[in-house]
Amino acid sequence: MKIDIREDNIFILSSWKFKKMYEKAFYPTTKELQLTQGEIDVLLFLFNNKPLDTAKDIAKYRSISKSMVSKSLDSLISKGYLTGEADSSDKRSIHLTILQEAVPKVEKLAEVQKSILRSLFSDITEDEYALMKKIFNKIDTNISKQLEENGGKQKWK
Repeated sequence: MKIDIREDNIFILSSWKFKKMYEKAFYPTTKELQLTQGEIDVLLFLFNNKPLDTAKDIAKYRSISKSMVSKSLDSLISKGYLTGEADSSDKRSIHLTILQEAVPKVEKLAEVQKSILRSLFSDITEDEYALMKKIFNKIDTNISKQLEENGGKQKWK
């Protein structure tokens, strides 16, 4: 397949725009709940991705630095959103749980996330959505292959 960066940069530009749209949609909620975007990202990851529930999982799957995850977790624990329990087989691994009293706030965050997706896909038909998912799964597989080769240090071809 021939790629012309002048025409095909829509993927890169769209990802930047989506990130900006995503963060802008959460802005009122960050103010209301006194949470940073990083804290919101951590909470939504834990809410949406059970059984993935450790700092390592968050860092790996959200591509957030370990130091940022640690900072966000410390803050969320002190704010009463999360608790942690050591893994019975590996005491270094802490399984994180959203505290019951924080669930309504996290559900509010999840609603913001859903509204973003509804807006994003508002003019897309079911058939287009199915095709898009198929294509993005292929793109995701290609990205994963590139990241796994040589520990993610592969030179781009």
